[in-house]
Amino acid sequence: RACLLLSAVAVRGFHSVPSPQRQPAVARSPQRRAVALASGAAAASATAAEARLLELLSGTEGRGAAMTADEDAEVHRLATELEADSTSGATNDSPLLPGRWRVLYQGKPGGDRTEFFSLESWRKYLSGDGPSPIQNLVSASSTVSRLYQVVELSEGGEAGRINNVVDLSPRAVIAIEAQLVGKPSPSRLGFRFSGGRVLVRTLWNATLNLPYPVPFDLLGDNAKGWLQSDYLSPSLRLSRGNKGSLFVLVPEPQPDDPELEALLQPPPPPPRRAAAASLTKEPVLICPAQFGTEADYAELVAALEARGHPVGVAPLVFTDWLQILKSIPTPEYWRADLSPDKALPFYYKAIEAGAAALRNEYPGRKVQLLAHSIGGWISRAYLGQLPAEERSATFSALATLGTPHAPPPEGFFRTIDQTRGLLRFVEERYPGAFHPELRYLTVGSRAQRGALPGGGAGLVGGALAYASYLPLGGEGGVEGDGITPLRCAHLDGAEQREVEAYHIAFVPGSGTRLLGCRWYGSPDVVGEWADFLR
Repeated sequence: RACLLLSAVAVRGFHSVPSPQRQPAVARSPQRRAVALASGAAAASATAAEARLLELLSGTEGRGAAMTADEDAEVHRLATELEADSTSGATNDSPLLPGRWRVLYQGKPGGDRTEFFSLESWRKYLSGDGPSPIQNLVSASSTVSRLYQVVELSEGGEAGRINNVVDLSPRAVIAIEAQLVGKPSPSRLGFRFSGGRVLVRTLWNATLNLPYPVPFDLLGDNAKGWLQSDYLSPSLRLSRGNKGSLFVLVPEPQPDDPELEALLQPPPPPPRRAAAASLTKEPVLICPAQFGTEADYAELVAALEARGHPVGVAPLVFTDWLQILKSIPTPEYWRADLSPDKALPFYYKAIEAGAAALRNEYPGRKVQLLAHSIGGWISRAYLGQLPAEERSATFSALATLGTPHAPPPEGFFRTIDQTRGLLRFVEERYPGAFHPELRYLTVGSRAQRGALPGGGAGLVGGALAYASYLPLGGEGGVEGDGITPLRCAHLDGAEQREVEAYHIAFVPGSGTRLLGCRWYGSPDVVGEWADFLR
């Protein structure tokens, strides 16, 4: 049953038809006049039935969920009448079929409803005899402003997809995609649900891109279906699904929120890696944020390679960070007196492996460390524990992006130190731009001011910033990148720069990105600090 989501925006096109050349009048036989009269009467009847159906559905909530039994029966009677007298022909090949259609009604004859809390509804769904209770819960909700079905057909109509769009703008859009798998009959399209996305406007002028939480590949035949459209006109489409539901749809070329729905377009292919011959500058090793992986930094890698740098990412995986749990039962953890050498050896090994790989591939060149978020102070600790000769022979610079370098202030905030003493350890032993043989750059931002709810600065973004800034620096209502306050982002003795950017544009290690978020690794922001790298 078609129900959720949007993916690609298809706009209906209506093509003008040239007027035929005027022909000499020809006398009609009585039989031909009768056929013409009958055809005109049928057209008039269809027009009247369309008008009555649209009038009946105007202003209804929940796509028919709030209709009385008599109103529901009248919808099905009118639909059946229009289908029986239809002159639409093979609708699969009609130029009217592709495009965006708004769902005005969906339901079964007799007012049979699929209830979310009904065991019978779930039994029918799992046995393949009924529609999804989850989809019906959403589609029948009055909080869903609009429900769309977008039909996209390839040239010749042999391939394509049907995208079902739940429009919750301005906050969210849900889109479920079904790939076409044939034409069982001239007016029936076969399909298989293949995936979906949930786009949620969250914070930092960005949209969180989440996968639709249904494993369609595991549903077998429950992911298959068909949609038959026996009535199709420029102003109305009547379709029936394989689970018995009737869909009444009207064309609607423009979405409620074009900007949000545009994000459902298929993503562009990943940028091609730069040719080895063009990588003539010193190599760069990216030291990720907590839980960050190589895939999270593809955008930043491409931007730096385009500037001529060989780039690697310290080979960390999400589960590496679970090794920190071994520190929790120790007295040092509870005293907030941890040392990076004991708590973060896995990160040290990743930096070492990444640097060795770059040095092997580009012998004679020193490595520049580019550290994001907490990767910055971990890199400081790593560099500090190296023998001086090895450090100066291997590395030439450390640049940090949004790193909280300063430990929490004395007193209460020191006792609730989120790093459990790790930051204090680094700052006490390797303060500022500590190693004179290295060049240092620190990059911070004042894009987001922290604020309590009701204090402006964006409800979610301001509150998140306040909650992050307060334990890091002792003040919540200051400026920063949304996670790291600006006052903590710099090192004494380092070259310091400020950019207009947010802390991060992805959920580390998850493959989920904040679409439209301008962060330290966005190509235009990279241009504001990357000239430091040699």
